Amino acid sequence: MALINKKIHQRVLDKKRKLEGLRPLPSSLVARLKKQMMIEYTYNSNAIEGNTLTLRETQLVIEEGITVGGKSITETLEAKNHPEAIEFIERLVDAKSELTEDVILQLHRLIMSNITEDAGHYRTMGVRITGATFMPPPSSEVKPRIDELLKWLRENPDELTPIELAAVFHHRFVQIHPFSQGNGRTARLLMNALLMKDGYPFIAIVPKLDRPKYLKTLMEADLGNTSSLVNFIARCVERALDMYLDALEEPKILTLAEASQITPYSQEYLSLIARKGLLGAYKQGRKWVVSRRELDRYLASVKKGRAHKNVNVLVRESAKY
Repeated sequence: MALINKKIHQRVLDKKRKLEGLRPLPSSLVARLKKQMMIEYTYNSNAIEGNTLTLRETQLVIEEGITVGGKSITETLEAKNHPEAIEFIERLVDAKSELTEDVILQLHRLIMSNITEDAGHYRTMGVRITGATFMPPPSSEVKPRIDELLKWLRENPDELTPIELAAVFHHRFVQIHPFSQGNGRTARLLMNALLMKDGYPFIAIVPKLDRPKYLKTLMEADLGNTSSLVNFIARCVERALDMYLDALEEPKILTLAEASQITPYSQEYLSLIARKGLLGAYKQGRKWVVSRRELDRYLASVKKGRAHKNVNVLVRESAKY
């Protein structure tokens, strides 16, 4: 049974093929986008874990090497460490290297360097995760469980698609919780390594503003419903693709309020179908935005009868027919 929504998956694959068709990409553009996304990724991944540096402060730490007044040394180090960890993942992908235990430990060492004494080593004590519906295994079982997870990854017995495989790996990794600190940050970078290995662009960002939804999908996966997490990650991948395509094609970007003025639909309706994954919109700050190209694609799918039939029933009162 497929874990990923077919419409979202097809849309992601179409955008991936479109990006591949534009290669080779201008080196200056790739460098600019990678720099931008590396800063955004660092900020969001750390903020999800409670780091209070702003996006601008994160940029200053990375680019200028400064220490931000009023912020802890740990928060500064979390920002400084991420670029090297991201570059490590890029080298791993470029070399077509397999994901191994040594890679996991080295990645964790880079992320947590000078932050925790056991950086690059498995935890030696039991842990309890606040609010979780499961108990991570005792420390004695961490290495065998990681070995088992890597074997599962190599064999992919469930024949999962690359996005499904990366998302499920992420969930199983955090369930093992192999380290005393830095599990989420390590899991998200490993997930990105798997996606990039399959040709997806650098780098899928889990936005800080979506932290409640992200944690909710992880909890649902703990209870056996992995589909929500897979589709959440698929939308993060789609946003990365959109950023590359938008930079290459320079399309007009609309807020949903602006989009509602040129479509038969209200802003509320567009917001709903965006959240359901039927419209390839994404967030800039707190606002949903959509490219004119993606809006036209959705309108064409409605005309051809491929739009989600139940959505119109759920929000009939919000549509401006």
